[in-house]
Amino acid sequence: MDKAGRKILLFVSAGVMLASNLTMGLYIHFMPVSQNGTIANKTLVSAANLPAEPTNYITLIPLLATMFFIMGYAMGWGPITWLLMSEILPLKARGVASGLCVVVSWLTAFTLTQFFLRVVEAFGLEVPFFFFAIICTGNILFTGCCVPETKGRSLEQIEAFFRTGRRSFMR
Repeated sequence: MDKAGRKILLFVSAGVMLASNLTMGLYIHFMPVSQNGTIANKTLVSAANLPAEPTNYITLIPLLATMFFIMGYAMGWGPITWLLMSEILPLKARGVASGLCVVVSWLTAFTLTQFFLRVVEAFGLEVPFFFFAIICTGNILFTGCCVPETKGRSLEQIEAFFRTGRRSFMR
């Protein structure tokens, strides 16, 4: 984070997550559905009873998209948000504000968990992925507009920037 910079890692992270979510949404949207309502070739059976079939590599798309999403999240939006929170929040309010951020994070996770299956049942599996792609687009815009680069800055310099609002700090 100190070599590359926080902002660039947030941009790359959100871009990778955006591409992964779009890939998953489009894959689910365009894959053929079998008669029982599941995506074709997704039933679990014993491998010993199956005849040898050629591998359809397109079925690896969800695995790769999920792997890239996890890598993207782990390189940026997962850890950097917690680091930025400790850097950006003023010292006087850091304890209360950090607690508030954690509460909002957990409430958001709880809400997403509660509504995910309901959304899938009502609108289809691709809708949550497209929704998360929109959130990732918002992450990119938010990072560009609102997140300062704190690489190489002391906590005092960061706090002074927010107190005075000087834009020269953000170069």
